[in-house]
Amino acid sequence: MLVSSVKGKVFLLASVFAIWLGLSIPANAAVPPVRMSITPGGQSGIEQEVCDRLNMGLANSGDIVISTVNPDWFVVCTIIEKTDQNTGQIRYNGTVTVKTRDGQVITTSSVQKYNQDYVVPGQQLNKRLVDNAARDVIQAVSDRSMPPIQQAVEIEMETRKKIIEAEMKADEDKYDEASAILRPIGPESPRFRAVRDLMDEYAMEKEAMSFISTAKAKARAGAYGQAVIVLKQVNKHSKRYRNAMALMAQYRAHK
Repeated sequence: MLVSSVKGKVFLLASVFAIWLGLSIPANAAVPPVRMSITPGGQSGIEQEVCDRLNMGLANSGDIVISTVNPDWFVVCTIIEKTDQNTGQIRYNGTVTVKTRDGQVITTSSVQKYNQDYVVPGQQLNKRLVDNAARDVIQAVSDRSMPPIQQAVEIEMETRKKIIEAEMKADEDKYDEASAILRPIGPESPRFRAVRDLMDEYAMEKEAMSFISTAKAKARAGAYGQAVIVLKQVNKHSKRYRNAMALMAQYRAHK
């Protein structure tokens, strides 16, 4: 017997699309854009420059809304500066990490820039070399992180479209069709695990429908006890659970 609980991810996913799924929308309706927060990992001004570059590069996409209010994804830009006055080594490590609300890492892009200044101990590092390293890592990590972010957004938008289509089928109790829509969604999608949970939910509802149908057939044949036994197998997380309980009470009254 297939059983499934509606897990937290499914509830989160459902909340994202609640306004859409609550309306009678055509299958080709626009899906909600990805809300994205882009912030520096520390207090560095050069981290903010990376954020500004990503903001400019992504803000014109119709599939993205840059906002720190209730974001779907968190983009964190971090640059670590390491300079050694004695050896003259100048290192900058830049990283852009994209995560979902629940902490799942979508993509990470990293760049390291190394410059060498030839100084005598105690002498100040060449400011031009330091500034050049900073500018190089800002540009490099911005350029490197942009394509994977854009690709991840494309995958997310296609996933959201399929989820909406699947939920519309599920609302009509067409669970096989709903699952068929979701089945091609692979691990490359940030929603992969949540989608698999949703497919489990569809399987649970399909099974609940079968149990109720079987129980009604047994009740019509006068086998009320057997009907009650069948109804006990309806998962308590099913939207049909209350109906199953009502039928159980009705059939028990005939025993």
